[in-house]
Amino acid sequence: MRRRTLTLGVLLVLAAVLVIEQGPQVFAPVAQVAGLSSQYTKEEVVVPPMLYSIASMNYSFSAQPLAAGEQYVGSLQVADSRQVGFYVMDQGNFSLWRSDHPASLVLANPDAISYNFTVSPSASGTYYFVWENQENSPLTVVFGLSSIQYVTVLNPIVGYAGYELLLLGLVLSYFGLRGGSKKETKRTEQTAEAGWKCRFCGGRNPEGEAFCKKCGRSRS
Repeated sequence: MRRRTLTLGVLLVLAAVLVIEQGPQVFAPVAQVAGLSSQYTKEEVVVPPMLYSIASMNYSFSAQPLAAGEQYVGSLQVADSRQVGFYVMDQGNFSLWRSDHPASLVLANPDAISYNFTVSPSASGTYYFVWENQENSPLTVVFGLSSIQYVTVLNPIVGYAGYELLLLGLVLSYFGLRGGSKKETKRTEQTAEAGWKCRFCGGRNPEGEAFCKKCGRSRS
């Protein structure tokens, strides 16, 4: 039992060190299932709402680095309720599109007026947000883009799990070691008490002795 307690204590200490190094987020999936976490949406502005002027029969664009797996939300508003072609594409396809070659588009709306959109890139890189004016007069668009992050907040019980495991591991290790010391001491005391007691002087003697070492009288 003592050895198992000590082993468990050492394992908990090692686990605590690992959790403290990697952070309590390693418990996030378990915490979500157990209801020990909450989630909120964090929005970070990538492109603040800006005015872009597009010449007649021409196009303009905004190039932005986007990260794979992230979610981006944006809005497009054309002045005077006019229409503009709006496209999103990566760098390679933007080069193809500019040279009038077939291109793969992440997003396309050829008749955008007031448009809200969401983009989730499959690969990191530079992406182009393109506005194409097919009219014979210039037009103005207002464009903005933000990244959306879902932040998980762990319950303090989970947030300090590494230190809690460390404390529990140290306590178990202490009792495991302490229990062994007590056991050895008790065994030593039992060994010391073994033998026979002289009925005349009360002295303790080894079991094999026939005469008392203290008074010299016979055991029998």
